[in-house]
Amino acid sequence: MKTACLIFVLAVINTNPIFAADFLVPGIYRLEAGSNLGAAERMQARPGEMHVEHFEHAIPEAAGVTYAMVSHGAGTPRNKLIFLVDQDYRMDINGANRLCVAYAFPDWNDYSKAQPFCRTNIGAGEAVLKGRDSTFTVTWQPRRAFQRREQVAAERRPTPDEIGACALGVCEPAAYGRGIDHYETTYYADRFKLVTPRDYGDILYLERAVPVFAQADRASPVASLDAERFVAVLASGPDWYEVEHVRQDGSVVHGWIDRDDLFELKWVEQKARTKAFRFRVALRSGDDASEPALPVAIEVLDRRTGRRFQVLRDFVSEGQPADNAFLQVVDANFDGHPDITISGMSGGAGPNSTENVFLFDPVTRRFVYNEALSNLPQISIDTNRHTVQSAQRGSCCSHSAQTFRYIDGKLTLVAEWDESLSADGKWLVTTTGHLENGKLRYRTKRKKAQWN
Repeated sequence: MKTACLIFVLAVINTNPIFAADFLVPGIYRLEAGSNLGAAERMQARPGEMHVEHFEHAIPEAAGVTYAMVSHGAGTPRNKLIFLVDQDYRMDINGANRLCVAYAFPDWNDYSKAQPFCRTNIGAGEAVLKGRDSTFTVTWQPRRAFQRREQVAAERRPTPDEIGACALGVCEPAAYGRGIDHYETTYYADRFKLVTPRDYGDILYLERAVPVFAQADRASPVASLDAERFVAVLASGPDWYEVEHVRQDGSVVHGWIDRDDLFELKWVEQKARTKAFRFRVALRSGDDASEPALPVAIEVLDRRTGRRFQVLRDFVSEGQPADNAFLQVVDANFDGHPDITISGMSGGAGPNSTENVFLFDPVTRRFVYNEALSNLPQISIDTNRHTVQSAQRGSCCSHSAQTFRYIDGKLTLVAEWDESLSADGKWLVTTTGHLENGKLRYRTKRKKAQWN
């Protein structure tokens, strides 16, 4: 795979490590033959240097890469990219095989066992990915090696003016001679072009071997994928993923993966129940023994038959109550039908924590995630007064709270309170607001701050 050519030119070494915010079109990409000879960015020459340029592949020969696949879901802030490498390829950041198999960019910093996507452009030893629309390049920082210094003799005697100028440090090369520094510079680059557009919304890493089915049911197995493989997601539901696994040669295995098969889960029966349903919560272990198992799914079971009626996923929960008390039942929208909640973001030291709220739809008889309620920090639901309260702490000296009611079926802010210290630290400023005739009316008071 190694290609090199020698060209005597004047050059300067520079790289631009910023990946533009333009996103790549999702699909399957193919390496362009010979692109390493022209894909690298070469900068304008610097006087007094002579370079021999070499152009190498950015993709390690051992990786055997011809294809890559890229995902970008609607509204998602990044691309994910997988190089389809030889099954025996192993990344080695200290050797020639420094190419990571999987990248996420821009602004990716969530590497974990479950999300083994490398970030780009952070340090000199990491790949630079650049692209937009249907083409991208992968490059490494050029390697620049000094070879020798050549001294070029003077062509004539200096003039009196040149003697004066040289005394000040500006010596005319024709009169005093000059030195040329010789370097060898090696560029590493490869370019990929989209060959098969596909609506890949995400790329999943398989921690364990999973079966693939021809349809979204377990009666039609067509293949099995080994652990440590990647699949591109075409469609996602709470029970199934429609996926494609692209092999090293660009061929595709299409099918459905049961989401219960993806991870080792511990299903725990919950104490919370309704007249119609009982519930189980799926716990997934952390990356290591020091991390607690966290809830990743809620199973809704028909209380009479015990059959799965619904499964809820794709929420974030950081809470750690007793295993059988993750779930709570409450009528969160006061419609007479019990809803369910499970802990959301912890808020760090405690303030500003959230709850995931799923409202029961009596028409479909399904629980539906409610974003408005789930985004409220420190939510408190008063089923007697039919109010929803929220509170937050902005800093040591800034606190606020809101009260909501359902008016005509819509969650409506009816009261607000805020207390904070003035910028000069002399006053405690309190602002209250109340809904009057359909409008929030605010009043502000301040009093001298008391310091102990």
